[in-house]
Amino acid sequence: MIAVLRELYPVETNAYTAGVLGMSETAVKNKAKELGIVKIAKSLWMERAAHISSHFHTDSFSEMARELGISKMSVCRIAEHLGLKRSQTERYDITSRIRSDMIHRERRRVIFGLAPITRMKVVSNRARVRLRSLLKRKGYTVGDERNTLYYAEGIKRSERQEKRGTKLGLQFLPISVMTVSTII
Repeated sequence: MIAVLRELYPVETNAYTAGVLGMSETAVKNKAKELGIVKIAKSLWMERAAHISSHFHTDSFSEMARELGISKMSVCRIAEHLGLKRSQTERYDITSRIRSDMIHRERRRVIFGLAPITRMKVVSNRARVRLRSLLKRKGYTVGDERNTLYYAEGIKRSERQEKRGTKLGLQFLPISVMTVSTII
């Protein structure tokens, strides 16, 4: 019976081992403890632990959890069990990389006209934003759609900057059009 216990206990469940030996689960656990037999870690846990060990210093807990199909808390527990710790530089690098990825993703969404996922302010076209800001200071009014600028009759218009703005996707209309469009 002890030979069977030594063979089955490390790799099988206590219920299965107890059924084969014809003993209670408690008796099986107590005898295994008495003999110093321990369970071998489950292979899935070992695979997860290996993945976390190899990616711990470069990936966030969320990324590892997504790759493994488990929760962030499970990744945290496994890392803690393995005694893994990150340096301040590693934490900064991971956070910085994730933030850059989020900015790029949000910028792509703005370019394609999709609603943002986060509250991050991103600039899709710096030249257009700078020119729009410059023209606002000169007296142009920015419309609700942000790519249309309205000019009043009295302001000094800059043909060169308007031409550049048109190339960047801006539209210039007289202020009277704005009042008509807001009424409608």
